[in-house]
Amino acid sequence: MCKPTKKRINYNEDILSALNIKYGYSIDYIRKSIRGDREGVMPDQLKKEYKKLVAEDKVLKADAKKKLQEKANNLN
Repeated sequence: MCKPTKKRINYNEDILSALNIKYGYSIDYIRKSIRGDREGVMPDQLKKEYKKLVAEDKVLKADAKKKLQEKANNLN
């Protein structure tokens, strides 16, 4: 009697709150839309925009990491 383990998905809270402000939907509705529990035009748009913002966030973090590494190398 072992329970199957299920990985919990963590969403970027900053992006969720930005979508909340932009569209006025609750964060719960946005999460359900991204997960696929909601169907329609708006959930598809929310899902598409969330994925786009996550990709942009990854690029920004990679750039910041490179700049930090360059600064660290210049200190020595």
